[in-house]
Amino acid sequence: MISLAPAVKVPLQSKIVKYEFLTEDVIFLSCTRPTNFNFKAGQFISIKIFNANGIEPLFRWKSYSICSPPSQQESLDLIIKLIPDGFASDAFKKMKVGDTFELRGPLGHFTFKDTEEIKDHWFLGAGTGVTPLYSMIAEHASHQPTHHFTLVFGVRHEHNLFYTKEIEHLTKTNKNITFIPTLSRDNWPGAKGRVQLHLPKDLSNKDFYMCGLNELIQETKDLLLTAGVEKEHIHFERYD
Repeated sequence: MISLAPAVKVPLQSKIVKYEFLTEDVIFLSCTRPTNFNFKAGQFISIKIFNANGIEPLFRWKSYSICSPPSQQESLDLIIKLIPDGFASDAFKKMKVGDTFELRGPLGHFTFKDTEEIKDHWFLGAGTGVTPLYSMIAEHASHQPTHHFTLVFGVRHEHNLFYTKEIEHLTKTNKNITFIPTLSRDNWPGAKGRVQLHLPKDLSNKDFYMCGLNELIQETKDLLLTAGVEKEHIHFERYD
């Protein structure tokens, strides 16, 4: 009798090749990209995280968006926020270059909708919610010179900003990208307030990509729908 059970996938392995703090509670991990691992910009992976204290549960699967674009073949880059006493955060604090981990993926449907109908794309992210947005912009802006990409990146204080050099490099090499960092708590020369305060006055013929905590997503989604933006032009992913 022939078994119809699905084949078991061989676990994917990755090694940390770079580990650095971007802020006091945000880390950057660059990891080897498994052979034949293909993904779409905006997707995420799930990492098997072992309990740093050796108690039950021994491990959990935790999900993280991929920061690097698919065209970057040599590595998978992740940006991860550390949470005090968090299960995964305690483990990440003890990780180092050369450590390996098991991953699943790619996962998720929060990806760029590549159509000729809409050529004005707005990306709104708070904190590490900027991660999948960066991947999408880095992957698609250079291939869509007639489209415009605007990234609004919000944090509370100036010292909470991260990855801005990489984003600014994109804006210099792709004239169709606009970058708006905004602070909700600090008084500085740049943009101020939450990201949804920096939406364009004219919302027509645009699509919107949002990533962050539920409050950001719900408030911005409601604002856009109330203003008449059709739901098929609103794309989002919530972070826990």
